[in-house]
Amino acid sequence: MNISVGREDFVKLLARAQGVIDRRHAMTILTNVVLEADDGRLTLLATDLEVSLLQWCPATVETPGSVALSSRKLFEVVRESASDTIELRVLDNLWVGVSYGRSSFKLTGIDPADHPGMPTSDADGEGSVSFEIEASALSEMIAKTVFSVSHDDTRSNLAGVYLCSAEKKGKLRMVATDGHRLALIDRKIKGDLPESGVILPRKGLAEIAKVLPEESGLVTVSIGRSEAVVKLSDSVLSMCLVEGTFPDYKQVMPKETPNVALLDRDDFLHTVRRVSLLSSERANGVRLSLSEGRLEINANNPDLGEANEDLEIDYSGAEIVVGFNARYLLEVLAVLPENSRVELCLGTELSPGVLRGEDSDYSYVVMPMRI
Repeated sequence: MNISVGREDFVKLLARAQGVIDRRHAMTILTNVVLEADDGRLTLLATDLEVSLLQWCPATVETPGSVALSSRKLFEVVRESASDTIELRVLDNLWVGVSYGRSSFKLTGIDPADHPGMPTSDADGEGSVSFEIEASALSEMIAKTVFSVSHDDTRSNLAGVYLCSAEKKGKLRMVATDGHRLALIDRKIKGDLPESGVILPRKGLAEIAKVLPEESGLVTVSIGRSEAVVKLSDSVLSMCLVEGTFPDYKQVMPKETPNVALLDRDDFLHTVRRVSLLSSERANGVRLSLSEGRLEINANNPDLGEANEDLEIDYSGAEIVVGFNARYLLEVLAVLPENSRVELCLGTELSPGVLRGEDSDYSYVVMPMRI
C-alpha cells in the first residue's frame, strides 16, 4: 500500500475511531484500526466487537493494499502534522512508513487478516426494518435522552436508550431511564419501525452523536434481530442491541400534575447550579418551595453551610415543597434551548415531577427525594 491522504480528513477519521476502540480490551488486536486503500479511497475500520465504525475519505492511491496499525499511536502521529498531506507506505515485514513535511515515522503494523473486521450484519436480513430521519433530529433525540441512561452494570436492560413507535403514526420515540429519572422524545421518520421496541447501547449512541452534527439531510437507520446500523454520508456505524426487556415506562409518567409553574430556563439553571454548591456531596439534593409567584431554592450541608435563592415565576397553584437531586435538574436544563421557558409540573411532595420545554414532544420525569 502506498497512498497520500489529506491531513484534515485523516485526522477526523482517526479521532472518531478513538471513542470506539477500547484500549483496555482483552483482545489486544482490537486496539488497532484497519486501513484499506483502493480506487481513490481510504477506508478505516475500528471495532470493539460491540460497536463498529467503518469510515472513508478520498485518497491518492498509487498502490492499493491494507494494513492494521495502533489506533492511538497513529492518531497522535498524524495529529501533530503541520503539513496538509500525509503519506503512508507499507514496508517489509508490515512496517508502515508515515511521512509529512520533513518528518518520517516507522510504525509496526499487523496483518489485517488477523483482525476480526466489520461484524456480519443482520440489519439487512429477513425481518429487519429501516427508516430515515433528519440527522439534526436524531442528534437532538440522542442528546436529550442519553444522559438518563443507567450506569449500573447490574441493570443491563437500562444500559441503553429504548427505541419504539410513538403513539402518533409516523413518529419514532426514544426513552431512557436510570430508575430515578426518565427522558422521552418523539420525532418524525420515514419508513418502518420494529414491532417491539429495541434497546440501543449508550456507547453506540454516544459515538454516532459525535458524527451527526457534521451531517445534513437524512440518515438511514436499519434494525435487525441483534444489531442496529446507522448509515451516513462518509461512514457506517453498527451496534449490538442491548439484551433484556425495557421497563414499562408509561407506568412512570404521572397521570396528574395539577401544580404547574412556568420558569425562565436560564434563571432556573443558574440558580440551581449556584445553590447546589452547598448541597450534600452524597445526595446532591436541593429543596424547591413553590408559592404564588415565587420559587425558593435552598440547600443545606452541615459541614459547609447553606444556600438560598428566590426566583419570580408564573405560578398560582398550591404551596408545595419538594426535593430533587440537583444534577438531575441541571442535566435536563442543559439540553433545553437558551432563552426559553420551561414548565415544572408537580403533584405532591412524594410524586414524580415533570419538566417540559417549549417542545411538546419532549418530557422529563424526575423522582423526588427527602431532604
